[in-house]
Amino acid sequence: MIGEDDFLVDSAAKKILESAVPEENRASAVEIVAGGADNMDDQLRSIRSCEASVQTPPFLDPVKLTWWRGVTFLPGGGRGGKITDAVKEALEKFAQSLASSPLPANQHLLVTAPKLLATSVFAKSLKSFAEVVVYPSETRSYKRQAAALALLPELAEAEGISFAPGAEQAFIAKVGTDTRTIVSELAKLRSYLGEETKTATAAHVAEITSPGGGDPELWDVTDAIGARNAPRLDSVLSRFADAGKMGILLATVVEKFFRELIVCRDALDKGWLTSGGWSSSIPDGARRDLDDAGTGPGAAKNAWVLRKNADYARNYNMLELRTARWRLLRAREKLVSSDDTFDAVKMELMRIIARRPQRR
Repeated sequence: MIGEDDFLVDSAAKKILESAVPEENRASAVEIVAGGADNMDDQLRSIRSCEASVQTPPFLDPVKLTWWRGVTFLPGGGRGGKITDAVKEALEKFAQSLASSPLPANQHLLVTAPKLLATSVFAKSLKSFAEVVVYPSETRSYKRQAAALALLPELAEAEGISFAPGAEQAFIAKVGTDTRTIVSELAKLRSYLGEETKTATAAHVAEITSPGGGDPELWDVTDAIGARNAPRLDSVLSRFADAGKMGILLATVVEKFFRELIVCRDALDKGWLTSGGWSSSIPDGARRDLDDAGTGPGAAKNAWVLRKNADYARNYNMLELRTARWRLLRAREKLVSSDDTFDAVKMELMRIIARRPQRR
């Protein structure tokens, strides 16, 4: 099983293990060989350990499974870097020996790794006698978002949770696309809801979940909106057009962005925020409110992001920002309750950033 999302790969591997080995035999019939190795000696040692395991038949158990777990040095640039000729040769000999002398019916070999070059001799030998399952790694932000949204119902069901309309998108927009983080945040959400509540709303998500890592392509969207750059926004949004439910996700992310700009615009108008950052003249009560909102001088807000948002806020007046946020909220509600498409969100965003003619 190949894939860089080690949570998904490990979860799939555990299902195979549970299917192949009865629960009462797993303590003694399953041998896990560590595949993480960064130098030639450790890599060769890992290969020998796996060979020794598959060459040793079950002793008292009716079945045996060897799990060569997280192998970082398969051909194709795994996490262990480029492999030496000695390691490459050892891997090829191991695969070819398994191909020529298949394991007995009561023995199983399970290999998980982040990467494997499909055209390598090792991979071709492996495919001659084994099933190779690849979980593709997607580098594009909107594709990761779409994949995370597709997987979320299954992961949520395992926690006994379902999502109200729009809450799934709000969850992914806040938590991010890393599967392990999603599972952790779902467990936290389950605990927060208690046994009585089974359905999570967008309000629940906002209250208890923690922000995950940002996605550069979504930053491209907010940067274009902040700069009121219509050609750039049109170009960026073209990447998302075929991404299914991305309309709701984009509306959620951009609405949050306008909320932050409203705070910045208000602080600029009151003289609390300057090009150099927060002023020391902010009243204590306002300072506390800003910090509680995650924006103020005491909050862990990146200074570069703060300055950038302040510059973007200067491109709008307060009425424009409040109107923009209201329009995004309305657009999201329509997407949740109707068949409106991604194009509807795109049109709304284009209208929002259009500069109004100056009155004379």
